[in-house]
Amino acid sequence: MSGMLSYFTRRLLLVPLTFVVITFLVYAILRVVPGGPIEQAEAALKAAAMSGESGGGLDLGSEADLELDEDAFRELQRFYALDQPVAVGYLQWLGVLPREVRRRVPRSTLERDKAVFEPLQQLASAAVRVRTEIEQALAEHGWLLWRGEVYEPLEGIDALPADLRERVRELEARGIGARDELIALLTSRGFGYTRVRLLRRIDPDAEPAASERAAVLEKIAPALDALRLAQAKRDEVAREHGYEIDDEGRIYRVERRFAGILEGEFGTSYTHNEPVLRLITSKFKVSIIFGLTGYLLTWLVCVPLGIVKAIRHRSWFDTLSSFVVFLGYAMPGFVVALLLLSTLAVRVDWIPLGGFQSEHFADMTLPQQIWDRFRHMLIPVIGYMVGSFATMTILMKNSLMENLGADYVRTAFAKGLSERRVIYVHALRNSLIPITAGIGNAIGLLFAGSFLIEYTCNIPGMGLLGYEAVIQRDYPIILGILVFGVLIRLFGNILSDLIWAWIDPRIRFQ
Repeated sequence: MSGMLSYFTRRLLLVPLTFVVITFLVYAILRVVPGGPIEQAEAALKAAAMSGESGGGLDLGSEADLELDEDAFRELQRFYALDQPVAVGYLQWLGVLPREVRRRVPRSTLERDKAVFEPLQQLASAAVRVRTEIEQALAEHGWLLWRGEVYEPLEGIDALPADLRERVRELEARGIGARDELIALLTSRGFGYTRVRLLRRIDPDAEPAASERAAVLEKIAPALDALRLAQAKRDEVAREHGYEIDDEGRIYRVERRFAGILEGEFGTSYTHNEPVLRLITSKFKVSIIFGLTGYLLTWLVCVPLGIVKAIRHRSWFDTLSSFVVFLGYAMPGFVVALLLLSTLAVRVDWIPLGGFQSEHFADMTLPQQIWDRFRHMLIPVIGYMVGSFATMTILMKNSLMENLGADYVRTAFAKGLSERRVIYVHALRNSLIPITAGIGNAIGLLFAGSFLIEYTCNIPGMGLLGYEAVIQRDYPIILGILVFGVLIRLFGNILSDLIWAWIDPRIRFQ
């Protein structure tokens, strides 16, 4: 007993290490692959512009103008925790390192606590007012304000010096991961980068019109100094009270605390704009109901069928049932579900086309709810059963036949025990061992759901949610599903070993 306890203790101690290795690898891959949330935001912006152009809408300019400006880019980086190194970001996501949580203060709070926020709003408004005046003055000359300095836009990358041009192209091709390096390189050479266009810092001594440039810069110099002072005062006061104010005057509450999966914070979905944990738990119910029902029915059908096939080996029943079993094995579950839907739902209208329940399910009586749930579950459950129907039936049959030929079975018959007792008490118990070995994997599949069946039957379960998250690059949902999937699979395998040892007294893990 002490040996088994030691074995399972070691297995349990390996769970955290295995979990960290798997989740870190997936997290690191998701951080470096293209197509993240910021690229998707730009793609959506360009798609909307193209749609507007095709419909005679607004002309938003060239493709370069259809990118996020620097403020929006930085905000998205911070929101999606992409502004930290991979290792730091992972530890913050895990919840073992504190992170800066930045939440915008809602208007209702600003109005309710005027005594607290009115001084901050006044400082923010003063900085915005000065900045707006400067930008309006610079716009008359085609200039703009970037990071507190005056710049002029360039026509394109060809306006850069030749030695800088190729390096900029390389960094732009590397995407978001090289954005900070690109900006640092350009800034060191007197250029800027706003995600809209390339910029060049205004040099008052550069020709042509050096005197005019110097006059304009001298004229706005007091306003620039006033802006820097206003922003410094704004940031100082806001920081003292635990807040942060952006250049648009929006006030954010800033806290540094542990906010990861260990604290139950899985982040917010990019596409659904809802907490990931709430989304996953809402889908769990659906996948568990369908998966558990299908799995239990598979046991209730396949185990007795395998027993009968083993007892009546090579009979007409064994031959006919083998034909049906292998026919089901050759057809994927979603294909069977699709055929049943086209027959029972489309042609004769006996079964709903899909979904989990009817629209007015809450208004039905209990018998009506049971009947409605049965009609919605019939085809998906059959689809779930088909996947493991043949495997479990043949495994049960072959395992029982092997045990019926064992010495201990012949000894039991020689002692005068009845056939029923020998089969169902002695042989059946040992025959169930190979099937129980797969319970861990079955539990993982049960909770994960089946995307193909859920998609075919229009079931809002875990499988469909995970597939849509991968297609839409919704990384918080992908990582959230990964967390649950890894934990369920790891503990499911340990559960399989426990059941295996409980069924077969000969098995002792050391």
